[in-house]
Amino acid sequence: MPIRIDSSGGDAPPVKPGTNAHELLTVLLDHPDMGFSPKELTELTDVPHSSVHKTLSRLQEKGLVRKVDSYWAVAEDVAASEIANAVSLQQIEAEYGDDAYGDDEWTDDAPDLGENA
Repeated sequence: MPIRIDSSGGDAPPVKPGTNAHELLTVLLDHPDMGFSPKELTELTDVPHSSVHKTLSRLQEKGLVRKVDSYWAVAEDVAASEIANAVSLQQIEAEYGDDAYGDDEWTDDAPDLGENA
């Protein structure tokens, strides 16, 4: 039986929700153009100060965050990806936001196809 050699983690999310890493990364992703000190991240999250440095170091090893002087920020390529996703979603909303299938009123005019439809 073949096995997957790729060690990048495949489709696994970079951090698990509900973890310190997820909480810190969420704050950094919410402000991709800003850097935060560990103390500021402690104040903005429920992550204990004693865990902030270790967690940020692990995120840096994964390429998700970067350190600039004594401040931490989301990695540039991660920020660019998040911004691209947001812009894409905004474009979809602008293009299709008034789509008739977006509301449920169209179902009132739809013919009844019976139980087997």
